[in-house]
Formats: sequence, C-alpha cells, structure tokens
Amino acid sequence: MPIRKRLISSEKEKKLALDFRQKHFFDRLNIQDPYAWALDQKDHLHWLLYDGGEVIGYAHVQMWPDHRAALRIIVIDEQNRGSGMGKYLMDHCEQELKQRGVTLFQTEASPNAYLFYKKLGYIDMPFNNPDGEATHPDDRAMGKYL
Repeated sequence: MPIRKRLISSEKEKKLALDFRQKHFFDRLNIQDPYAWALDQKDHLHWLLYDGGEVIGYAHVQMWPDHRAALRIIVIDEQNRGSGMGKYLMDHCEQELKQRGVTLFQTEASPNAYLFYKKLGYIDMPFNNPDGEATHPDDRAMGKYL
C-alpha cells in the first residue's frame, strides 16, 4: 500500500492518534498528553499519515479566526524522520487549509525544528494566539502565507 494521509474520522483513528502522539511526541517530553481533549473539538483538525496499514506520522492543526490556523503538533516516527515524510505531511496540511480559506498558517518552532520550517518557507512572525497563551521561551514564532 502507498503512503496515504487521512483526516481522523473514527474512534479507532482517534485512539491511534492518541497513542502515536504520546509515544512519539509527549514521551520525549516526559509528560502525559495534556491536549487529548483537542481530538473532540470541531476547530481542531487531526491527520494520520500511513505507510500501508501502519501510522508513521501525525499532525494537529487548530483553526483560528481571520483565516488563520496554527500547527500544534507534527511528528513523524523515528525510523521515518529525515525521509521527507514531514514535508509531505506539511504540504498536505497547507493544501487542505488553503481549500478551507486559511491564508496564514502559523507555528511555534522548537530549536530542533526551526530549520525544518525555514526550509518550507516559514518566516519569523508574531504568533498572536487568540487564546492569549504566550509562546514557549525556547520556541520561535513562525508563519507562512498560503
């Protein structure tokens, strides 16, 4: 089976996403996933990236007012990092968001991810989270006009 991406649409996929997020993202931070609630919110989009029947990537996007969206999490499993799968999933998210009328896609880049976003055309810009949350001091606020 080829690589495919899918917007989460079932309880089974929601469980796959939660398990994948925990193992490949939050376990690295030594914390329990504090954002599991977001899988039930209509303004949050969640994609799984599959290689055959196996989940190899995940992306979480929050829709914001004024034609904006924020990438909350993108993670590729360890054995597929550096293979172009992160770019593939980001390209897909950007195209989907454009179709939904989003004109500005923003993120908070960790020091390790900053160059990844730069290569994809993201630039430093204020995050301006409508929820009022500040950017983590180690992260860089970035964005890209779609």
